Amino acid sequence: MSATKSLLQVFQSRKMAALLLLGFSSGLPLFLTSRTLQIWMTEENVDLGVIGLFAVVALPYSLKFLWSPLLDRFVPPFMGRRRGWLVITQVGLLVAIAAMAFQKPAQDVQVLQLLALNALIITFLSATQDIAGDAYRTDVLKPNELETGASVWVLGYRIALLATSFLALVLADYLPWNVVYLIMAAFMAVGIITSFWTPEAAGENFQNRTPLSSKDVLFLLLIVLLVAGLLGSVLIGYIPLNVFYWVVAAVIGVWLTTSFLLPKKTLANELESPPQTLQDAITLPFQEFFQRFGTLQGSLILAFILLYKLGDALVGNMANPFLVAINFSKTQIGAIQGGMGFLATTVGVLAGGAILTKLGINRCLWIFGILQLLSNLGYYILAIAGKNDSLLVIAINIENFCAGLVTVVTVAFLMSLCNHRFTTTQFALFSSLTAISRDILSAPAGELVKATGWPSFFLITIVLALPGLLLLPFVAPWNPQPVAMPRPGLDDDDSYKL
Repeated sequence: MSATKSLLQVFQSRKMAALLLLGFSSGLPLFLTSRTLQIWMTEENVDLGVIGLFAVVALPYSLKFLWSPLLDRFVPPFMGRRRGWLVITQVGLLVAIAAMAFQKPAQDVQVLQLLALNALIITFLSATQDIAGDAYRTDVLKPNELETGASVWVLGYRIALLATSFLALVLADYLPWNVVYLIMAAFMAVGIITSFWTPEAAGENFQNRTPLSSKDVLFLLLIVLLVAGLLGSVLIGYIPLNVFYWVVAAVIGVWLTTSFLLPKKTLANELESPPQTLQDAITLPFQEFFQRFGTLQGSLILAFILLYKLGDALVGNMANPFLVAINFSKTQIGAIQGGMGFLATTVGVLAGGAILTKLGINRCLWIFGILQLLSNLGYYILAIAGKNDSLLVIAINIENFCAGLVTVVTVAFLMSLCNHRFTTTQFALFSSLTAISRDILSAPAGELVKATGWPSFFLITIVLALPGLLLLPFVAPWNPQPVAMPRPGLDDDDSYKL
């Protein structure tokens, strides 16, 4: 009874209410540049391969750790280093999503390039909002609030996905897509208002007035060139996918290698204030992570984060085009996937949070990961049977319930890996790896469908979910050894454990 009472008190707090609404703001842009946009493009007869490749516009989610140090190095002149950046990005998102209302997908190359550029701006601002929001959530939560805080944030995120899938698709049956996107843009006001109302996080008032150094200018130039390259690739056209992968891998490799070649500092003596140079903001989080876990273990953790949700990401990229291809209407997709699927996800999120508090993060990674793999069988059966309302309900509900479980444990796991002196960059790195799986590795899904057909495609997604699960004994053993890590501003007794 006392545990239940404590849990209810946590949910009634202003902090948790704010996390729910900020989670909503974080989730709002995702489908507007992916699943919902895919249906709009499918209706306009855009080639299926092009629709699949449009996942590349989500590249900022995968590379956001590259500019995340900027949010630690530079503090806005208002609202602090977390909430200030939240307001800036949320206002930008409201404008950018509204701008999508003036687009219309077509097979014309120039039209698609302009649409992709608008979507890329949205994903860049959304990824930056996620950097600030993830850091705020990790900093504001106490150790005993990690699981509950993760559940509340994911619940808000999923409510936003409901708004941009179920609500948007139902509205699109009665209103032009342009009007639908204007309505979705207006929902960003929820995040803006919440950012002014939410409680301060630890260290929110730190101000960094250290002037720019030559190294700062060099790193800023590198980031500007990276962003310019992304925009240029969209305006010029799609570069071959295999070359694209190598370019992304090279950029990430050079960045990480540079972090280790630069002189190391004694991390224990670093102050809890924003980094004084961009070099510190970039290198210290990576050095601390690999010093804490070791090179081999740290690399396995990063590989696990990359691969854990790969099978689910491939299904997610092609789910809506698949349902349209077997002749389900937008209202059916919205009602079943957005409506019933949302309820299934909500149950999964709440159940995941409750199970997490009982079994711990590691064991839940095992159980939820296996359930996630098995959930793809529902789409395989639907692909064999063809259009069938009952099978659609079963497949979507199972997949969404498992997605809720996996999302909660993933967020909690990533938060548990962060040292709170370097939350911004470390969490951005971890979540970037999950985004690479969702947005980049899943980009060839459309071409894979064209080559294999829908039933074989869904079987392949099950096979590709296995590598992540095979890493579990090394990164999240069933019976883990406790590893304590102090959080700033807390007593030693408040250390949290993996």
